[in-house]
Amino acid sequence: MTRRNPLLPPEVAAAPEPPDIADELLGDTIEVSGPQAPLPMLNSPAKTAPWPRVEVTDHRLVTVAGLHGGAGTSTVASLFGEDAVDAGQGWPVAAGWKRPLPSLQVVVVARTHYAGLEAADAFLRQWAAGELQESRLLGLVLVDDAPRLLNSQAQEAKRLLKLSPRGTHIPWNEQWRVEPPDTDALPRRLKKIVRGYRALAEEKE
Repeated sequence: MTRRNPLLPPEVAAAPEPPDIADELLGDTIEVSGPQAPLPMLNSPAKTAPWPRVEVTDHRLVTVAGLHGGAGTSTVASLFGEDAVDAGQGWPVAAGWKRPLPSLQVVVVARTHYAGLEAADAFLRQWAAGELQESRLLGLVLVDDAPRLLNSQAQEAKRLLKLSPRGTHIPWNEQWRVEPPDTDALPRRLKKIVRGYRALAEEKE
C-alpha cells in the first residue's frame, strides 16, 4: 500500500465536468458554414426598410446584437464573459472619440419562433446584398424558444444557419429560466461555440 507524503499539500479533487447538452437540430455538429462575405452581385437588394443601426462605444472582442426584442443577447453575451458587449437591437456600428474606429466583430442572435426566424431571414438578405458593411458579421446564433422545435421550425433554422459565415444553435435550457448561465461550468457544446467565435474575432485583432 502506497502512503502519501504528509509534507505534501492535500490533493484537491478536480471539479466534475458539467453535463453536455444534446442538440436535436444539429446533432454532434457544433457549427455550419456559409458565405464568408456578402456577394452583392449575386444577391438582389432586400425589399425591406434598411436595418436599424446602433452606435457602440464599448469596443470589445465580440459585439452581440439582437435581431428582434427578446432574442437572448444578454444571455449569449454573458457566455463570453468580459470579451463581449451586449449592443441590444440593431446593426452595431463603432462610435466614440478614438480614431481610427475599429470594425466591430458581430454575432447576431435570434429565437427560433416565427418572429425570430422571420427577422433572421430579413437581416441575412440585407447582409448578403452588401447593405451592412460598417462591421463584420461573425455569425448567427439561434436560441431555442421552447423545449422542442416543430419540423417547420427546424427546417427553417437549418436553412438560415447556412446563410451566415458561421451558424450555431443553442438548445433549450430549462435552468436559464430561473438563473443566468454559470460561465465557469458551461456544457462542452457551449464552450466550443464560444471558442469558435473568439478565434474568428481574434483573426482580425
